[in-house]
Amino acid sequence: MIRQFRAEDAHSCCRLIRECIQGDAAYPPALRAALCRRETPESMAERARLFYVAVYESQEQVLGVAGLDMNEVRLLCVSPAHQRRGIGRALVEHIKVMAPGFLIGDIFVYSSEGAVDFYKTCGFIEKGPFIFTVGGKPLSTIFMTLPIQSI
Repeated sequence: MIRQFRAEDAHSCCRLIRECIQGDAAYPPALRAALCRRETPESMAERARLFYVAVYESQEQVLGVAGLDMNEVRLLCVSPAHQRRGIGRALVEHIKVMAPGFLIGDIFVYSSEGAVDFYKTCGFIEKGPFIFTVGGKPLSTIFMTLPIQSI
């Protein structure tokens, strides 16, 4: 079941995001550590105040989380133990519906290099590299877009 984030989800979502960061070998260990330090229940709750956040829940356990800020996918993580089971795709389909299609023609994401193939299978188109700086360290991403239609 996909539903809107609730305050009591903050700890579970934070733990899930950290698991995903730690498992992403595309990032050097120091960068993974810096990203994990930034993930707190408070930062998760703040995200939910700033933009739409949804969770994928099964048997009262959060297995995935996605965030959409207008037309930017700001967050999409699935528990490593539950990947390749359709949870990520279901979250993408959910946020496509939540995007204000009457205002915009596509959604976009800055994907980690390890998630590019996943986004491509969901219909995203690779547009090119983009580098952010996190704690003085470069964070390589791939800018990708997905055309959506107004409902």
